[in-house]
Amino acid sequence: MHYIFVINGRDDKSFIAQDVERQIAEAGSRLDYEIYRTTGVGDGTRFVRIYCDLHPRIECCFVACGGSGTFIEVASGLVGFSKKYLSVLSYGLTNDFIKCYPDRDFHSLPKLLAGTPRPVDIMRVNDNYAINVINVGFEAVVASRVYDLEASGKTRHAVTRGIGYALLFGKRNRIRVIADGERMNRRNLFLCSMSNGRWVAGKYLCAPDADPEDGLIEFSIVRRMSPLTLLRVLPLYERGEQFTRNPGKRKFIHRRVRSVQLRSRDLIDICLDGEILSGHSFDIEILHHSIQLILPSLVSMKKRFEPIVDKCGEIVDYLMSSPDIPQDEALQFKIRLSIEEAVENVVRYAYDGGLGWIEVGTELDPEGVMLTILLKDAGVPFNPLEKEDPDITQSVEDREIGGLGIFLCKKLMDRIEYKYEDGCNILIMTKRVA
Repeated sequence: MHYIFVINGRDDKSFIAQDVERQIAEAGSRLDYEIYRTTGVGDGTRFVRIYCDLHPRIECCFVACGGSGTFIEVASGLVGFSKKYLSVLSYGLTNDFIKCYPDRDFHSLPKLLAGTPRPVDIMRVNDNYAINVINVGFEAVVASRVYDLEASGKTRHAVTRGIGYALLFGKRNRIRVIADGERMNRRNLFLCSMSNGRWVAGKYLCAPDADPEDGLIEFSIVRRMSPLTLLRVLPLYERGEQFTRNPGKRKFIHRRVRSVQLRSRDLIDICLDGEILSGHSFDIEILHHSIQLILPSLVSMKKRFEPIVDKCGEIVDYLMSSPDIPQDEALQFKIRLSIEEAVENVVRYAYDGGLGWIEVGTELDPEGVMLTILLKDAGVPFNPLEKEDPDITQSVEDREIGGLGIFLCKKLMDRIEYKYEDGCNILIMTKRVA
């Protein structure tokens, strides 16, 4: 396979090229590759299309190195070509589409090289493409306003000003929406979204049931709502509960469709994966399995459990099912005991009544030598490493209660680290397994 690394070429993104070149050097001399640095917006799409036109018989993988913008540009350029694949080395703050595959590591070149292709869908919008989410209405008004402010150099509080502008002028959008031939609205709409992926803006679960491989668009319309109702719905939107819980479900029309038509007498903005397109008429359709996405090999695992009450055994069993765990029974015993102590500590003490979440995962380094086990929670800040080791020479009656579990972890694992970031406790345990 020939690999083409398409790197975001902006001056402030030079660290991306440096890290990609480092990973390529570590991969060895047998890697067949070339590097292309983009020169501006849309250049990634142009480069990919020209390359595919000139080299129709070459089997190659275009690796989008950057954030969501680079990924979307490369994906758009691949539509309609055979023997061409897409993959990602993610360096952006967010890349919402790849969050559909939470168990894959999109930061490691060795895992990418060991990956397998998976056919995924993409949406065509007139002569343009979107692979994640299309928005029209309120969110598109916000995005358009932010784009205008930033283009004029007014970057300070641009998003907040964009939301304020949309609350004043973007709540009533005169747009006719037709999905699979059915007229979906009779009045002005607040927001309409068409999703192939599940996440938008890095934190909102806009389409919790979307499947980028099923040949369907997750379609929803949001009716007009007051600012107070909007504030009540936003937390539901963040958790993906807007279609099932009041007050959200009364405001949403939700369907799975194959095509959508948008018509408006007014000039409207439509937001395609963060890019703005203006017009009066848009025809949107899903192109089933039009992109071959190479997913990194399933070497690392990651999963969130919520709530965690009475789930200690389930969490431990999930971690022990990881392919990273060695087959050696003695090592497995030490690893399982350490995991049990660390997980039980979170389940019992992090939250009041266990009504919280824990994210757990494993990862094996490229050499297959060091196993990393990660536990993350948003409970009460607590560094277990600060607790003094118990005096095991004392009798059980005289010994201070507590601390024995983490003491065992320290003895059984090679290294344990704790840090508190973004309101979360993070415990990292490392064990040599080869």
